[in-house]
Amino acid sequence: MDKQLVITIGRSFGSGGREIGERLAQALGIGFYDRNLIDMAAKKSGLGRAVVGNADEKLIGRFLELTPGLDLVQENTNEKIYRAQAEVIRGIVKRGESCVIVGRGADYVLRNRHEVLKVYIYAPMESRIQTVMERYGFKEDEAEKVIRHMDKTRRNYYEYFTDRNWDQKEGKDLLIDSSEFGIQGSVELIKTAASIKLERDWDV
Repeated sequence: MDKQLVITIGRSFGSGGREIGERLAQALGIGFYDRNLIDMAAKKSGLGRAVVGNADEKLIGRFLELTPGLDLVQENTNEKIYRAQAEVIRGIVKRGESCVIVGRGADYVLRNRHEVLKVYIYAPMESRIQTVMERYGFKEDEAEKVIRHMDKTRRNYYEYFTDRNWDQKEGKDLLIDSSEFGIQGSVELIKTAASIKLERDWDV
């Protein structure tokens, strides 16, 4: 791949977004970043992997902490982890690597980079329930409860740090209903969009 290409994938839980991202990276022969960002952010922040992993795409404390006896507001753990992860993501792009990045607000972190294709994967609730039931062995009511919890967790995390709506169309280049196109079909759609993105003359 002559030109750098970075694809960010936001996803609703149970839509297959992670699998789509992984297959896409394999098909394009580029890097794939998902939970491996936890280790990289832990190293960058100086926090333990367990702490960073526990805060992965969720908030572990919504308020900033006040240091006793001081009026200054300290950076809380959430913000320290987010900042470290954002620096890792920017570093990956800055060194010229082509890759797929799943979640972690990467579309917002890289919002001003023209080489980034920002994708959001979603699916109707009934389709996601079926996927989660098959994947994890949950009953229907359990699957729906987990989906709503995970969606809320990701939404709160994203909106807390970006001041944007998690699943809004603004800030996204491509929205795909994976229940309509399937995993591989979604991969092919993104590949086509990526090839068009690479052909654009950004100097014009």
